[in-house]
Amino acid sequence: MRTRRSILALLFGVAAFLLYRTTAAPGVLFGDAGEFQFTLPLLGLSHPTGYPLFHLLGWVWEQLYQLNPAQGANHFSALWGGVAVGLFYWLAAEILSQMAGQLRWQRGSGWLAGISTIVFAANPTFWGEATRAEVYTLHAALITLLLIVTLRLAQRHWFQSSQREPAFPWAWALVLGLGITHHLTIILIWPAVALFVLWQRPQLLAPRRLWRLALVAGAPLLLYVYVPWRAAASPWLFPRISPQWQLTLFDSSPLGILRFILGVGFAPALRSAGDAVAQIPQAAHLFYLHFSWPGLLLIGLGILALILEEKMPLLLLTGVSFLGIVVFNLFYGIGDIYTFYIPAYLIATLWLGLGLAYAVELLQRLFSRRWHTALLALSLLVLLLPAWHVRTYRSVFDRSDDHSAAELWRQVLSTSGLPPDAILVSNDRDEITPLIYLQQVEGQAPDMLGLFPLIASGPDWSDLNATLRSALQSGRPVFTIKPMTGLQTLYETSSLSDNLTQVLRPHPAPDPSFEQPYGPYLRWLAIAWSGDTAPGGTIEVTLSWRVVQTPPVVWHSFMQIYNEAGEKVLQADDHRPGGDYLPSTLWRPGDIVQDSFLLPLPQDLPAGGYTLVAGFYDPLSGQRMADPLPVASIQSP
Repeated sequence: MRTRRSILALLFGVAAFLLYRTTAAPGVLFGDAGEFQFTLPLLGLSHPTGYPLFHLLGWVWEQLYQLNPAQGANHFSALWGGVAVGLFYWLAAEILSQMAGQLRWQRGSGWLAGISTIVFAANPTFWGEATRAEVYTLHAALITLLLIVTLRLAQRHWFQSSQREPAFPWAWALVLGLGITHHLTIILIWPAVALFVLWQRPQLLAPRRLWRLALVAGAPLLLYVYVPWRAAASPWLFPRISPQWQLTLFDSSPLGILRFILGVGFAPALRSAGDAVAQIPQAAHLFYLHFSWPGLLLIGLGILALILEEKMPLLLLTGVSFLGIVVFNLFYGIGDIYTFYIPAYLIATLWLGLGLAYAVELLQRLFSRRWHTALLALSLLVLLLPAWHVRTYRSVFDRSDDHSAAELWRQVLSTSGLPPDAILVSNDRDEITPLIYLQQVEGQAPDMLGLFPLIASGPDWSDLNATLRSALQSGRPVFTIKPMTGLQTLYETSSLSDNLTQVLRPHPAPDPSFEQPYGPYLRWLAIAWSGDTAPGGTIEVTLSWRVVQTPPVVWHSFMQIYNEAGEKVLQADDHRPGGDYLPSTLWRPGDIVQDSFLLPLPQDLPAGGYTLVAGFYDPLSGQRMADPLPVASIQSP
């Protein structure tokens, strides 16, 4: 039976690997995937927590792969995706066979395990991560392996009196340790594993054996020596902005290394209890999207089956693991938190398989055991779920034509007139990682430098405005790599291409200028306008302001025209000065803000004098920062 199960697990795993490899991205990518595409082949250091096991295995894979390193890193994720799927089949078959032993039918557990495996393999988030260089497929494989070895610890033959020191528990401890050298969140299922072992085999955790198990589990942690060892060989951690100015993005002190390994820098992303509770509807929606109502009903039936059939240890192992993962995710407020739900989806799919098995059992009780084969065949309807996923999330599943990162940087680096020592800036770190790959792996643009907000700690890199100012201090030419509406609000710019805009300098104060207070945050400096004030004409008005204090909210600005009777006759379109990239919350004391309005005058505008007033307000509350400020008088003939 186990041989047959192992062969089927291998077949499922190979099939999944080939599928993921076929749909994997062909080259360099944005974001963390783009980072791993150069840290794996170069045996370098990535962002915290370092992922030493992932990098060591990935480096070996890249040496064997000997093709496009970026594609090789993507296929490395596909490889572990296949391993995770194969292990999932083995785990599902084991759990379903245990359940079948208490039901009126004994066969079909392998069949239902296969259906469950297909559902897991087609999970949109998991498949998506299997097509790009990421850590989550190896994480899923290690979690599945840990659940398998934990279940096998419950088998009596490991603890027969004739065996003084069975070897398998030491393998279990080793898997525990290896998991922590890859992704720290595997700790979330440790309580469930410990409770299961205490329930099933408490003698394993007796003090005389526990300390030795702890040593075995702790031994793989030595792999974290990789972090300080490879940090010095990772030049992207020490970017040089000018001959006299080099950033140090890695703290090599013992405390700095420990903080890096523990991911302390991500602590600000943790939510309060109230905010975590508010995330529950979003989490529930994610499960609905991944399983739909029929799938959720089967998951619920699977949990009920564990209760009714008195499989409490198994419910404890899977249920506490599931709760640990989901509760942590509710508190952890990072942008890609959806990927952290993969282990929870894995456990939910196991429950789905149990629910499917119990549904077959219940239908047999209602009808007849002679319907067993037909009912098992009917369970194929569950495969409508992965079929729907493939159709709905095709762009997530199939990245085989994803050349967006390579195309963007091909256009940027081939732009005529781009200086070889240019600093290239984006508001998004993910857009810069392909440049580092091209520099470190392919040797392109070696003297250029990519910068982004939060590249380092401190006020010099706190946001896009601070990053641009810091880049300009280097004396090197500074360019943004994509159109950024609102950039001209704070900076003088010159367009080099559709993608590249040179940032020349911050706006200087107008000469002459005056300092008229406008609320506690701004001083009005000057006005410039041009155009035709005759009816049907258009005037363009630009106001210059000096920032005194950073505004607390994102402001919108307005300009209105009043006649001599104090009646509003015209209003320009309200807008957000600074756009999406440099809104008012990023303005710093001393910044010069230039805000422009276009005022088309109506054809029937009566002759006479008019007053222009301007100001700022909070678009959410409608509250104005201060009373409208008269800025000009015009005469319409």
